[in-house]
Amino acid sequence: MIESTPLPQQVLLWQRFDGRYYGCHLQQNLFGEWILIRRWGTSHSRRGRSIETRCQSYEEGLEQLAAVAQRRKQRGYQVMEEGKSKAIIGHLYR
Repeated sequence: MIESTPLPQQVLLWQRFDGRYYGCHLQQNLFGEWILIRRWGTSHSRRGRSIETRCQSYEEGLEQLAAVAQRRKQRGYQVMEEGKSKAIIGHLYR
């Protein structure tokens, strides 16, 4: 039996000067499907929204993640530093 290496989950977080944040998390669900989870809100409130999009493959998920990253850049978001992003990942992705 050939064992395949698991593909890595991808997490990206952005923040804007006005306190808005946006996060993307590419992961597999219990059925082995790749899901892109997008969450957004403001640091001034605990309210936010999220949406899950099913991807046909890991590669499609990476393409969607790249498209989101391009939109965030166009809209003035900055990628969060690794230390800061790790501190809030638990809050965003429970």
